[in-house]
Formats: sequence, structure tokens, C-alpha cells
Amino acid sequence: MNLRKNKKNPSPLIDMTPIIDVVFQLLIFFMLTSTFIKASAINVDLPKSKTSDVQPVREAVITIYKNGNITFNDKPVTLEEISAILKKIQQNNEDAVVVIQSDKSVSYGLVIQVMDIVRIAGVKKLSLATIQSD
Repeated sequence: MNLRKNKKNPSPLIDMTPIIDVVFQLLIFFMLTSTFIKASAINVDLPKSKTSDVQPVREAVITIYKNGNITFNDKPVTLEEISAILKKIQQNNEDAVVVIQSDKSVSYGLVIQVMDIVRIAGVKKLSLATIQSD
């Protein structure tokens, strides 16, 4: 009498489904919690500074190109339009910070003119973008 049943010995298999689920959940977690900085495709040669501080991305960025063109958040504007745009932003957020990034070859007078427009519009916080040098 054979009391033992003849069972085929199953080969040891590792179920990969739970491991894949955990890996995908970790991937999604890190993708959602990481911060993405909007890198704009601006061809501006910023001046270098040894004492610059890293600032978070702001909602209002004025860019002055070496040919004299001006953009506000990557949209072309004139000097007259900057004031109206900034007044709207200032009404919505009194603590708004405006960042001016200008090519290092732009005339100093144009940068000062833009700074004056920003101040006249009522903006209290103004930053000048630079690249930190070693």
C-alpha cells in the first residue's frame, strides 16, 4: 500500500507581481513629490556674481535680450505693457517678487528704465538674476 500520494514537486517560483507593484508605487511617489523647475529656453548671457543667492522661481520674470527685446514670462512685451501687467499682479499679490534677467551686454540705461517701471507699478520686491561664479 502506498499511503503517500505521488505529488509532483513543484519548482520554486517567485511571484514578481507584488514586487513590481511596490516598485511602481515608489516610482509614482517620487515623481509626484519631486519638484520640477521650469527651465526656460532663454538665450540670455547673465552676468556672473560671487555673492548671489539662490532664489525660488518667481511668478514675474522680465527678460531683456541683447538686441533690446523684452519679454514678460516668455511673452514679448513693450515697456508700456509691463506697467499694466505688473499692476494687475500687484493687485492679486502684494508680496509678488519681480525678477529681471538681462543679458550682460544690454545697456545699463535700459535695465534702469525697466527697474523704474517696476517700482512705479508698485512692486516692492525686485531681484536681478545672475549666475553664481566660483
